[in-house]
Amino acid sequence: MDGPALHAIERNRARGADVVATQLVGIDLGTSGVRITAYGLDGEVLLGGEATIDAQTVDRWEAALYDTALYLPRGRVLCTVDSTSGTAVLVDDTGEPVFRPQMYYESAPEHGHEIAALDATADLAKKGVPFSATSPLAKVLRLREAYPERFEAVEWILSPATWLLYRLLYGTEERWREVETDWTNALKFGADVTVASPEWYEPLFDALSLSPDLFPSIVAPGTPIGVATSDLAAEIGLAGAELYQGMTDGNASAISAGCLGAGDYSIACESTSVVKYVSESITPHEALYYHRHPIEGYVASAAFETGVLFEWVCDRFFGFDERRGLEAARRVPAGAEYDVYVQGNRSPFFESGMANSVFGLWPDQELDREAVRGRLLRGVVTGITLAEYSYLPLVAEHFESGIERVSLLSRGVPGGDDPFSWWNELRASIWDRPVTRMEPRTTAGSLLPATLAASIFDDVETASARLLRSSGVVTPDESVSDAYAEHRRDHADRWADVRDLYDSWDG
Repeated sequence: MDGPALHAIERNRARGADVVATQLVGIDLGTSGVRITAYGLDGEVLLGGEATIDAQTVDRWEAALYDTALYLPRGRVLCTVDSTSGTAVLVDDTGEPVFRPQMYYESAPEHGHEIAALDATADLAKKGVPFSATSPLAKVLRLREAYPERFEAVEWILSPATWLLYRLLYGTEERWREVETDWTNALKFGADVTVASPEWYEPLFDALSLSPDLFPSIVAPGTPIGVATSDLAAEIGLAGAELYQGMTDGNASAISAGCLGAGDYSIACESTSVVKYVSESITPHEALYYHRHPIEGYVASAAFETGVLFEWVCDRFFGFDERRGLEAARRVPAGAEYDVYVQGNRSPFFESGMANSVFGLWPDQELDREAVRGRLLRGVVTGITLAEYSYLPLVAEHFESGIERVSLLSRGVPGGDDPFSWWNELRASIWDRPVTRMEPRTTAGSLLPATLAASIFDDVETASARLLRSSGVVTPDESVSDAYAEHRRDHADRWADVRDLYDSWDG
């Protein structure tokens, strides 16, 4: 960040002392929507708004931002952004998109295999960075091959979080200069996060004939960027806000779940289940990838589509929503469901052709339509929950460490009677342990490093005590836990057997 930007932040700091108290604004640029939340220094929510994203284009992202505009009282405002990891936004020198966003869930198998075969990729894998058909570089190579002339206009390849922060910083048609990105968003684009100052792994880019100059320099989450001056910033109520580097939504969720020090473990269960474990160093494993922790250490991570699978089955098979689907699932006795194994195109197998599979689907004439529906839906719920569980013994064994506390981010409340609370109780029972449910404050998690950089709080303990919230403990039902004991022990092996079936079909 240059001198004028630093001076502007200092002026904001002085101005904020004379007017309304400092406000902390986090923007969560998700796959299905945008959420903006403003917090006071006590962690209480001052204002907030959400809007749906109905198409994955930069224009629709901006339209959703307009729908979430905040009208904050005058004062000092700190702002940061989190977004999905692995999505690539290719823009020209003024930040205008050259291609539509390449979403994290999209696949480019041919180019993914090309990258996976490189020696440089094997070297990065030893550093905890896996590549697959869904990796952003695979989709970048596909665009370069399909549209070589159009690709020449690309000046920057960015994460959505980085794109939005600089869209707030620079005015329309102003050239984007000295762009930086945080090291959590850089990871899946080919960053080496094991060195003291994370940097792009040049042997990989050399092997792909792809210039590292297309990518921003890498800095820590919470690094100051400058002051928001764009028309977009003004229109959504953030003109003059101090901008700080953010992080991926998975890392923001992990921080909001209390993953702040070595041994902390969390799992966020929404459209994707995201496992996070804080470690002091990188110990490679084929089912894990590693982020540099936004504050200290590393984060062993895994992510796979789960909630979006259940939503899809409810909608496409039966024409109703998740809530009704969960109601049907919880009417089925434990162990009576069909046997479902979730796809492995991401974690833990990274097999692009491995789809979801259903076993035990017998044409039992004594079951009516509703009972069959319930068994299938409970099978999906159970299969997802067992897939989530599989990382608990894996992580504990790999790091030779007991996991004393599991934090959960999901819908539902402890003790609630809604179907999402029932799913959380099923999780605690199948995982066979109490879990601490944290409030889903992704935006607060992304703000925590910025508050430390801006000296809003003196240390991590103070910042987390102010910004994070627990909503109670979910305890297992022993009878349900016992019903799944054998399945819990065998699930990971059976899931691997399903992967082998897909491998044999490909052969």
